[in-house]
Amino acid sequence: MQDSVIQWPLGLDSKDLVGAGITAIVARLNAVVNQTSIRQYLARQTKQVPLSLRLRWVEQLIDAVRFIHSRRVLHGDISCNNVFLDNNLNVKLGDFAGSAIDNLPPLICYETSHELPGEDISTRTEQFALGSTTYEIMTGSKPYNDLPDHEVSAAFAKGRYPDLECVSAFKNVITKCWRQSYTSTEEALLDVKLEVAVIKKSRIPRAQILSRPFWFPFLLTTASLIPIVHWAKRWRLHQ
Repeated sequence: MQDSVIQWPLGLDSKDLVGAGITAIVARLNAVVNQTSIRQYLARQTKQVPLSLRLRWVEQLIDAVRFIHSRRVLHGDISCNNVFLDNNLNVKLGDFAGSAIDNLPPLICYETSHELPGEDISTRTEQFALGSTTYEIMTGSKPYNDLPDHEVSAAFAKGRYPDLECVSAFKNVITKCWRQSYTSTEEALLDVKLEVAVIKKSRIPRAQILSRPFWFPFLLTTASLIPIVHWAKRWRLHQ
């Protein structure tokens, strides 16, 4: 691209162009420059991304979508390709160039694997896209990644969705998003927070569990047996 084609904001030039979006609006997003998108991040990992990190991404993403919806903004293209990471691997939702703002029509559309067939952009379509994005975060692949687009759309139109057996968390959240069962993104966020809390509680380190007070009675009972065992040994020696 030649610099003469576009008028760059002060301090930016063609080296700062981010290859995302379809408009001529130019901006620099440091999360893109430093860590790229979640999709690109997942693609270059040689080991599975820790569950704790994926849980955080989903919670931060849905919270971000909840916020933009509260400001009458519909993103219009929610996917792991538009969810970026900063230096601390925290989520930054990006690419609003074609989003629907204050009831204006969008200039973009969802990826086929994230699109609710036959519906104009709404909180329902956003919810559906969140389900597919959460699925990709948890599995590393887009829904029906091995099928052509027309078969993906046909499956979704019939209410058929990928099996969630391999998904380690948020099965219920993904299903409810795909079925548009939530009345608001805030409801989805509440479900996510509850599940994250349950998972964190179930993964408490063993050493921390052993240090908890409810173990004390057991340890006290065990300690009280020491004199009895010692007496029994002495009794056997004198027999």
